[in-house]
Amino acid sequence: MTMICNAARSVGRDNLVDWCREIIAAAEALPREAAALEQVSPAAMPMELRFDDGGLSAGYRSRFHSSAPAGRAATRVHVLTGSSNGFETLAEWDDPSFQPKEFHARLKAAGLRAAYPFQKRLWRLFDERSRVGLQWCAAPSELPPWDGSAPLRQHLHWMLEDTGMRLAHAATLGLDKRGVILFGRGGAGKSGTTLAGLAAGLSTVGDDYIALGLSPRPLARPLYRMVKQDRAGLSRIQGLAGHAANLDVNWRGKAEFDPSAYFNGAFAAEMSIEAVILPRIAHAEKPSLVDVRPQAAMLALMTSNLHQFAGEEDDGMRFFSRFLAGMPCFQLDLSADARRNGDLLCHFVERLPG
Repeated sequence: MTMICNAARSVGRDNLVDWCREIIAAAEALPREAAALEQVSPAAMPMELRFDDGGLSAGYRSRFHSSAPAGRAATRVHVLTGSSNGFETLAEWDDPSFQPKEFHARLKAAGLRAAYPFQKRLWRLFDERSRVGLQWCAAPSELPPWDGSAPLRQHLHWMLEDTGMRLAHAATLGLDKRGVILFGRGGAGKSGTTLAGLAAGLSTVGDDYIALGLSPRPLARPLYRMVKQDRAGLSRIQGLAGHAANLDVNWRGKAEFDPSAYFNGAFAAEMSIEAVILPRIAHAEKPSLVDVRPQAAMLALMTSNLHQFAGEEDDGMRFFSRFLAGMPCFQLDLSADARRNGDLLCHFVERLPG
């Protein structure tokens, strides 16, 4: 019997810190040989993942981009879905008056991180000192629908923060390890523009969630190796039109696939970011790029990048202000012709200074 049996089934402010430590220790005490093990390295961060569900293990593995750095995994995350001994019944959060800001502050002072339990049947925890994390739900069906597209997103956010990098909702395109970042709300055209760029011979480090760094200069690394687009959008991309009907779609009606299967050199391991692009669906005959002020870029990224994790002290404003400082910014008015969009971006990236 593992020590989980002695952990509280009801969690509030008074036992929050102790419970987090006990539950992580209990996950560590589970027999390693009973777990499905995966070694991944998103953004060159080695991780060992331990699953109690083989199907979920395979699904997560297929999503992560791994650059396979040398060395032992510094971080371990247990992904439990109610089938491990002692983890069948989730503990319940019973202190709704304890607000997210206070919740995070108490845990941070103890060297712990956790997602505020807005989702009552899901816990996400991380011990910053031991580098051990836990994602615990009652069953795979209890995971939010976006989890399959961006697994362990919260844990990656904590890990990146420790390295001075940040999880960002953005798309990228580049050539020879230099490129541009695309910001915008959902539906602004980031994914379609990314695919148009890939078809024109550019590479990417992702079109959804990526890792951003500031030192020694702005750079981006891949976390996941999938891109997303609906079938109508796929039909406009040279090299993908014939495959659109054969790709399964997710809960939002978008196909998720590894573009490396269709475009050689689709993914880069790292990309220096030299400019910001704000795509706009304009249905123009020809696409065009115009200079915009950094304030326009900040407005474009705010909705999807600031306050991603409710109550955390660092909302990202300082990071993105530094990221945009001195960065040239452009609005891209998109054409209805994806090939023209891709060619324009390819021409632009080829002529980036530096």
